[in-house]
Amino acid sequence: MGTDKDWERWGATDPYFGVLSSDRYHKDRLNDVIKKEFFATGNTHIKRVFRLINENFNQTFQPNRALDFGCGVGRITLPLAKRTAYALGVDISPSMIAEAADNAKSLGITNVGFVLSDDLLTNVVGKFSLIHSYIVLQHIPWERGRLILQELSLKVEPGGYLAVHLFISCNASNLVRAAVRFRYALPPLHWLRNLIKHRPLFEPAMQLHTYDINTVIEDLKERNFDTPICCNEPDIDGFKSVFLLARRISNDTK
Repeated sequence: MGTDKDWERWGATDPYFGVLSSDRYHKDRLNDVIKKEFFATGNTHIKRVFRLINENFNQTFQPNRALDFGCGVGRITLPLAKRTAYALGVDISPSMIAEAADNAKSLGITNVGFVLSDDLLTNVVGKFSLIHSYIVLQHIPWERGRLILQELSLKVEPGGYLAVHLFISCNASNLVRAAVRFRYALPPLHWLRNLIKHRPLFEPAMQLHTYDINTVIEDLKERNFDTPICCNEPDIDGFKSVFLLARRISNDTK
């Protein structure tokens, strides 16, 4: 898949910028202070996730096993490991996974693992009390991402939670969005765009896609989740997004 190749290139060439696209995190600017700041953003996010679950579902929530889909270099996975018995990071990029494993080792975090992703999650074993994904799924086209979400939901144990970030709409015109799709499909158009924006010629695209939130909710209900809550997130580049949290009632599916 084109997006898979793009993310492995980010992982191999500029992994921290690939995770958080701020110039501050480019590899040529990264130092110990900035890297510490980078991981602090993950700690802050995980505190918010637990707070939202506590406030809306379960005041005593304490996950045993957690999964972070699209783990990148471990920004979220490592804080999860500090709050659980075991955390698993899943990513499509071998280079990202290698960097995440190095980060875990350097921090002395041993209750964590990392596996390569595929659409059926064949490397993911067992069930989890929390499955999480943040600023990841928007990089995967809707048709493919919907199936991945369905697979993720089936890995949630009864009484466990799914917490995922989704782009749900875009304020760009249909013409602009069609032009962007052409750029994704035809690499020379993307290279031309890089030149115009004074970026490296062969810098990979970071594709952005929207999800049908009503369909996502119906898919979850069919897999025995309670009605999710959707927390509004800040707009990103003209995209409206939500952070969806849902609790699974049982293993049964309709």
